[in-house]
Amino acid sequence: MKQGIDVSYCQKNFDFNEAVNQEKKFCIVRIGEHNYMDDLFPQHLNGAIDAGMDVGVYFVARGLTPNDIEAEAQFFADSIKQNISAELKCGVWLDIEECYYDQKLSVQQLTDLVSSFITVMNRNGYDCGIYASYNMLNQMDVSQFADYVKFFPANYGPSCAFKEEHPEKQVILWQYSDSDGQLDLDVMYEEGE
Repeated sequence: MKQGIDVSYCQKNFDFNEAVNQEKKFCIVRIGEHNYMDDLFPQHLNGAIDAGMDVGVYFVARGLTPNDIEAEAQFFADSIKQNISAELKCGVWLDIEECYYDQKLSVQQLTDLVSSFITVMNRNGYDCGIYASYNMLNQMDVSQFADYVKFFPANYGPSCAFKEEHPEKQVILWQYSDSDGQLDLDVMYEEGE
């Protein structure tokens, strides 16, 4: 397994060289949410690349209707095309946050929204995976997602319960800690793990 991190607007003035010194090999950078890009996104992406880290990006969705979620996906795809020339070796990720709990969506409604987002990303040439907490993943019917869909569960503890419960799914990354609210810590599984 490779050790890595993910960063957002919460990590202002982050020292990526120090992260590399602590053996972090990759970084997943938040590009934005809904219909805007994070101000720190370019700084974080370039900082990680300059420090020698492999990179990926994620986007926080808020859409509650097919039209809204598809517009968000198109915004994400366009943001990547227009702003990133680096290879995204660590993937492109849809972040489904707990805000969806408050909307009282059914399992099928949430599953359909996520599927719509992934479909738009695929049409734009991006293999988009799903980042979500273990609890949010259980609010979807993951059996309905195509076999090529990758997963990045946030599941704090000694092991990744989602990976253990779904050996048929491609769990590529695992967020195993938030370092007491300071920084998300991740691992990337290598083939066979």
